Amino acid sequence: MPASKRKRSNAGSTFRVLGVMSGSSLDGVDLALCTFEKTRAGWSFAITEAKTLPYPAQLRTRLLSVMKGSAIDLARLDVELGAFIGRACKAFAGERVDLIASHGHTIFHLPQEGLTTQIGSGAEIAATAGITTVCDFRTKDVALGGQGAPLVPLGEQLLFPDHQVFINLGGICNISLHGARRPGSGDRTQA
Repeated sequence: MPASKRKRSNAGSTFRVLGVMSGSSLDGVDLALCTFEKTRAGWSFAITEAKTLPYPAQLRTRLLSVMKGSAIDLARLDVELGAFIGRACKAFAGERVDLIASHGHTIFHLPQEGLTTQIGSGAEIAATAGITTVCDFRTKDVALGGQGAPLVPLGEQLLFPDHQVFINLGGICNISLHGARRPGSGDRTQA
């Protein structure tokens, strides 16, 4: 059923979101089915189910070597990865979600030059899964002179208002500091 015809999971401010991530380890696509609820006290969430879907060997090889190819190779891989992610989302979550949030797979990230590219076409994910998809999380911040990372400081503040330090361990370690009581409040840094 097209996303525009599907009913929301619940009335009010409850949202079922399927988060999708592909990191530099290239072990596969991480899927997390989450429920978010807006209450008078703020936002709450629960991770309902999570899974890593390994990349098929041929797709992993293409992701590793895409920078050695042509622009058309990159464009084809963008659509192919989007279709793979869309099929994975549909198989994993089916009709249980209101939207998909996909970061995509970072091909290069050079914010000092105003450049960042992630592939895994959001339009292809939406078309394949039949679910509204949000994507392209970094480019506006980079265009405005930011680093485009870490991606989640606002989410951290909304979901964990009593915490002030957050560490994202991945291919790069990101540290976010929040709160008026700390010097450098809201600063983002990479270690």
